[in-house]
Amino acid sequence: MINTNKSKVMNKKIILLFSLLLSGFAFSQTTVTLQDQCNCEVLNGTAVSAAGAITPSGADTGDIYVNTTTGAIFFWDGDSWELTSTDDQQLQNFGFNAGTNQLTLEIENGNIVTVDLSALNNTLAETTSTLVDNGNGTFTYTNEVGGITTFDSKITTVVDNLDGTFDITDDSGTTVTIDT
Repeated sequence: MINTNKSKVMNKKIILLFSLLLSGFAFSQTTVTLQDQCNCEVLNGTAVSAAGAITPSGADTGDIYVNTTTGAIFFWDGDSWELTSTDDQQLQNFGFNAGTNQLTLEIENGNIVTVDLSALNNTLAETTSTLVDNGNGTFTYTNEVGGITTFDSKITTVVDNLDGTFDITDDSGTTVTIDT
């Protein structure tokens, strides 16, 4: 005699097992078809050096161009070669503090850059040379470093020595050299 309770339980287990196997088989038959979206090529050379270039021609949308001189990378957008990345930030504000010789630049993203210009030559502390009429027919010249030269106003010749100095000869034949 067959035990019907055991038979029913066994049938349920077999049906459950069969269902699981069938569902696993169904999931394993899922197909994904990938379409080729880009037959992209990577080109290189020096023909493309700036965004907007239209040569070399014959490129497909998405092609990449590497400039072998600059290392810049461009992509073909269908009409022209464009940079893959760029920083087009604009200068928003700038200022100069004459007391500290600090140049301050503010760019579009809010970053502020300060540059110390005090180490440069020709800062705002400019020195000047002077020429004073002594009222007796002579002049006194004082150069930028404080060197003083007095000469007669009756000059007959001035010679540029091409080394930053000038020879001034008056009508009596006296020559004075001025270092500018």
